[in-house]
Formats: sequence, C-alpha cells, structure tokens
Amino acid sequence: MVDKTNAIAGIILVMKSYWDLPADCNEGELYAYAEVLFDRIESGDSRDSIYAGLADLQAKLDLPASEASNQIADRSIELVREA
Repeated sequence: MVDKTNAIAGIILVMKSYWDLPADCNEGELYAYAEVLFDRIESGDSRDSIYAGLADLQAKLDLPASEASNQIADRSIELVREA
C-alpha cells in the first residue's frame, strides 16, 4: 500500500525544486496538481502521457518550456514506486 500523503508531499518538493513557481500558485493548488499526478502514476498511465500532462501544466503555470516537466515526471514515478 502506497503512503499517498508522503508520496504527494515528495512530489510537491520535486515540483518546487525544478520549477520557479509563480507567486499566485498556492500550496492548495500545488497539492491538487501533485495529487492528480500521483493518481495518474498509480493508475498506470504511460510515461509519455505523464510527460504530456506535466508539460501542459508547465504551460498553464506560464513557466518557460523546458525538460523540467519530464524530470519531475521521472522523479515522481520513482517516488510513487518507492512508497
């Protein structure tokens, strides 16, 4: 059984370490994004699908295009599998 709360907290830390989040992105919003990512990983979404979803989120947050979303996806997948 995966410890969802700790895994989501870890995903949030990963997001914060790769992205310079906008000031208007609050903790509740970030938690919701991390929870969706966790759920997608848990349900077995493909890595490519997760990459695309995080790239879309990166654009939604008005962050410059970069490989950060893929790095976040890779590390988040590891976190969920380790949990």
